[in-house]
Amino acid sequence: MQQWTDLFLNKPLPEGWMQGLLFITFGLHLLFVLLMLGTAILSLLFFLRDLLRQPSPDQHWNEHVAHSHMGLKSLAVVLGVGPLLLMQISHPHAFFTVTGLFSYAWLAIIPLLITAFLLFDGFAHKIGTSAWLALICGLVGVAALMTVPAIFTGALTLMERPAEWADFAASGFRFDAQWMPHWVLRYLHVMGAAVAFGAAFHLFFSARNEKQKAPLLRKWLLGALMAQAVIGLALLATILPQLSVPVLSFISLGALALGAAVWILRPESSTADYRLLALLPLIFVSMLLARQLMQNEALAPGQAEATAQREQRVRELAPFSQKALDAFAVKLRTVYDNGDTIYDGACEPCHGLTGRGDGPEASRLRIPATDLTTMRTDRDYVYEMVRDGTPGTGMPYFRMFDREKLESLLDAMGKRFGMYAATPPPPRDISPVSLEVWIGTCAKCHAANGSGSPSGRAMQPPPPDFRRSSLTHEQALKIITEGYPGTGMPGYRNQPQTVREDLAIICNSFRAAHNKSEK
Repeated sequence: MQQWTDLFLNKPLPEGWMQGLLFITFGLHLLFVLLMLGTAILSLLFFLRDLLRQPSPDQHWNEHVAHSHMGLKSLAVVLGVGPLLLMQISHPHAFFTVTGLFSYAWLAIIPLLITAFLLFDGFAHKIGTSAWLALICGLVGVAALMTVPAIFTGALTLMERPAEWADFAASGFRFDAQWMPHWVLRYLHVMGAAVAFGAAFHLFFSARNEKQKAPLLRKWLLGALMAQAVIGLALLATILPQLSVPVLSFISLGALALGAAVWILRPESSTADYRLLALLPLIFVSMLLARQLMQNEALAPGQAEATAQREQRVRELAPFSQKALDAFAVKLRTVYDNGDTIYDGACEPCHGLTGRGDGPEASRLRIPATDLTTMRTDRDYVYEMVRDGTPGTGMPYFRMFDREKLESLLDAMGKRFGMYAATPPPPRDISPVSLEVWIGTCAKCHAANGSGSPSGRAMQPPPPDFRRSSLTHEQALKIITEGYPGTGMPGYRNQPQTVREDLAIICNSFRAAHNKSEK
């Protein structure tokens, strides 16, 4: 077994590059997920607040916030493809195991997202015209949207705890499971981050001219950051045994930045301070780095063990792989790649099982398929036609088959139809009148020696090379008399029978003479 046949052992980039790409793609995806989710939650909350306070509230700004959700959700979904693919490649053992364990919830993500997006779009469009319809769409849509992170955080939490996979597989969800508190706190942490980043986004980019909305957004941002501090401490308590020095360093850096952001947002300060635009990304990146380091440390032993087992299996199977491949190749040649099978699959539809050009697809052809039983031709001439096809006809090329398979096909055709038999020598001399007809009429396309004139070879399809191919006398006479439909070959019924007989002899004399001269 080679490396390219064992996909789980292959990675397109070194491990460090893979982890870097995973961090970047997941960071971008998570950022837009938080902005999308935070925007949805805040727009619904502000809508409810204004609805409860005023009989006919002005929802103009709330509509503006809700409509921004549409662009954010598109980026969030598109950017989610990258980390999913990278996770499959970097940690296939853990990813596919937990995806299988979470399969019923994993499959629910698609209908949940469809429901959430459609209903929230309905909320955004009805928010200023139909309050009750907007309320129903908003509540159900945001609820569906908030369910999706619960599934993702649950899967990631279980993925980082390989020791509990067997228990989960046996018992399913249990509220007394050891990882359940971490999952709940992690989910709440994501919700808090969504509100914080959603509030910050609209504080700086949609509330500049909204004197009343900006203070509200500052309060929501401050509250969300303080909640993050509380939830973060509780979350930290669930992972104390997993904390390493690098992880603790990044968490400390994020906590310091969070503290600075809370200080800037204190009630005494009422303006949008642009220092937050540096502090919030710092919190986001430091916490994400801590999370990825913990994830790698948790998954590394299981991944290494799985990789070692697969490599051991490769070494054990290596002595048998070539033998298995050889046996498989023999089976392919016997069952799929022999000439009879190729003919029945590729040629029979037009030429028919008996080779008479009466296959099931023959009636659809503008130019009738050749009656192979009437051909007497050189093997290499047939090889060229099968390999390259015949321009202007329904005869395609078969370059998808290698030389060995085509030779097998030629063997089968020769055995079935006797195509490579010698062409009999002319039975008699031809009349001078017939020879004049050949030179004056037929040679314009076929050339005097039967090889095909320059103008004939320019036709589609070109006339056959009579030095390498002939027909039975009866078939040649039929074509000379009736012509060949769809080609430049007309019928010559106006010629006397004796002349047409002579012309058929002339056509078949070239191959007989050519083969004789080569002997």
